[in-house]
Amino acid sequence: MVALEAAISAIGYIAQALVLGFFVTAGYLLPGSEPEPLRRTLAIRACRFLIIFLCASAGALLIQGAKLQRGELPSLEILWRYLTATQSGNVWLLRECYAVALALLAFTITRGAGRLHSIRWLALLSLPLIASRSLTSHAVAVKTQTSWAIAADAVHLIATALWAGGLVAVLTVVRASRGQASLNPIWLAQFINRFSRLAFISVALLFCAGLYLSWVHVGSLTTLVATDSGKVLMVKLGLFAAMLTLGAINFLSTKPAVRDMAHSKVINNSLVDKAIKRIAVESMLGLAIFATTGYLTVLPPGVHALHTEGQNFPPAQPPALQPAQGASVKIIAPVNNQSVNGDRVELSFELTKGKQGHHAHAYIDGELMGMFEGNRGTLNGIKPGQHVLELRVVADDHQTELDASDKVVFTVK
Repeated sequence: MVALEAAISAIGYIAQALVLGFFVTAGYLLPGSEPEPLRRTLAIRACRFLIIFLCASAGALLIQGAKLQRGELPSLEILWRYLTATQSGNVWLLRECYAVALALLAFTITRGAGRLHSIRWLALLSLPLIASRSLTSHAVAVKTQTSWAIAADAVHLIATALWAGGLVAVLTVVRASRGQASLNPIWLAQFINRFSRLAFISVALLFCAGLYLSWVHVGSLTTLVATDSGKVLMVKLGLFAAMLTLGAINFLSTKPAVRDMAHSKVINNSLVDKAIKRIAVESMLGLAIFATTGYLTVLPPGVHALHTEGQNFPPAQPPALQPAQGASVKIIAPVNNQSVNGDRVELSFELTKGKQGHHAHAYIDGELMGMFEGNRGTLNGIKPGQHVLELRVVADDHQTELDASDKVVFTVK
């Protein structure tokens, strides 16, 4: 299930990046004198990737529903509850409706002449689709300066899509132009130069946003090396470093060579072939980064993983509880030995934070099912049978558990 969820998440990331990359290339990177057919061709490809994104989103919804039903095919009732009663479900529904509307508009435009100003509008309208993914990302779980974390994640997603998605679009254009005897070296130099400026800005934004998000979600070197999410992040950083290195080579070598070729006004096919190979490798690295990003989305953030991943502690040595220092929790509902109809369990409790407490974690049969800062919530997808509900008071780092908890036994019919 985890591998499938990660794969679908990666496909969604790749598809939305290519949507933005192809629209931006068609609307802003191609020289203004470029005939409309090429712009229209790129826009049509963006529309196809938009359809792939919609399909990946539908797959992600089914997986989320299956998780709520503990691996079983989700019922329409469960999916409806998820879409209407949860924040992530609301965001999914809004994004899907927005993507459908964008697809309809894009197909209407591309069926016509595919004029420049219309395609530029499609590129701008793609930005909210990319940025809104942050509303269901790990950034939402950040308890302090949440808006900053969400904004940084949105910038990170847009910058990555512009760089990696734009690379694939640039590769498509250069490869298509390679076989044309009338290829104008000045045109090619202008095109490469425009993308180079976009890539430079994107990398700068990526570095700043990525540094901040790493600090928020990882926090320490120990978390980086001791958690699954930290290890995947190190792989992602390695791919980013390789992509950045190749990008620097293209910036310092390929771009000047293409500029010199433009000055001579003579096409050097061997140079064009070398540029295509370098761009292709850089594009593959970008797609690999999206694959690791898809895997990261199904793992808990590093600062949470040390708390939630039991494999980080030997079974015989669970993490030590810290003194309660005035913290306590009392479960009000469900009451002990209560029978509940359906898989939706309403939770109510009294939480006293004391000196260190911040919120409560809800465990069903030892498995973390929710985190609550208030005094009520809902647990969904509980299977029939008898279960043990435990609430534990936790500090604001999501790792430090206090010696303050409460348990009840209930039965789902």
